[in-house]
Amino acid sequence: MEICATRALERAELIRLYDAVGWSAYTREPELFGPMVDGAWLVLAAREGDRLVGLVRVVGDGATVACIQDLLVLPEHQGCGIGRALLDRALEACAGIRQIYITTDDAAANQRVIDLYRSLGFRPTPEMGLTTLTLQR
Repeated sequence: MEICATRALERAELIRLYDAVGWSAYTREPELFGPMVDGAWLVLAAREGDRLVGLVRVVGDGATVACIQDLLVLPEHQGCGIGRALLDRALEACAGIRQIYITTDDAAANQRVIDLYRSLGFRPTPEMGLTTLTLQR
């Protein structure tokens, strides 16, 4: 497996990856993949040969704040360390950034992902004396 920073991602492979993990809100508007990738501060892709098996997308200003917006790994490759490797590389790139955020589903079925984020030092905002508010459209 190879991880590299890239914006050279085909729409079809992004649709396959996002659909495979059930993120259909993204794939319903595939024309947004271009701006999503081009507007991100950092995009790292994990590939096995030519096949896209994972991706992390970070948005932010690159100096004071970063949001790990998307972390996806094909279901058949989950639990193999690809997500951790993508996050490690993203966090290395964010080393000088003060605030790094990540949002995930708060469901019992997602506990493995939450445990991964906690193992890297992420904490729920109430534990840090913070509140995160969202405006979703």
